[in-house]
Amino acid sequence: MVTKSDEYTFNLDDVRIPSKYPGKRYFKGEKRGQISGNPKGKNPEDVWEMTLERLVDDWDAQIWEIPNVKNNHPEKVAHPCQFPVELVERCVLALTNEGDIVYDPFAGVGSSLIAALKNNREAYGSELEQSYVDIGLERIEKLSEDALKTRPIYKKIWVPSPNDKVAQIPEEWRKVT
Repeated sequence: MVTKSDEYTFNLDDVRIPSKYPGKRYFKGEKRGQISGNPKGKNPEDVWEMTLERLVDDWDAQIWEIPNVKNNHPEKVAHPCQFPVELVERCVLALTNEGDIVYDPFAGVGSSLIAALKNNREAYGSELEQSYVDIGLERIEKLSEDALKTRPIYKKIWVPSPNDKVAQIPEEWRKVT
């Protein structure tokens, strides 16, 4: 996040990464037996400050895992470069408070507006393409009816089992010519 002034909003607790071991406790010293982590989760780190050594071992833990919107994504509509609600939802949670205004000058099919509305913000947007405006309004209507399908925030991306044949490199690709 970059800001020109000292007056800004950053809601750390709303974007904490759920703890991998929430019940972990100190095992020695004066804090022995006390919970060692924050019950609200881990503080997201600044990816740009990671060293190369940590980068190798800890890269996945530092990056948001959000799949792009393709054919089988629950949010897919007719926009050629639609982004998922989850992506902007984290920014809305971190950088605005309930009741704040979120404005998207290139609203597309309304993903940022949906993220704002889902989290009790006021949402405004503009879009030149009428077909996208119509899709966005339809999605917002579904949201108000609690019928809009979105990918849940922080849902892990499915990783196939190493024994899954489809996930293995085919034999013909292994041959070196």
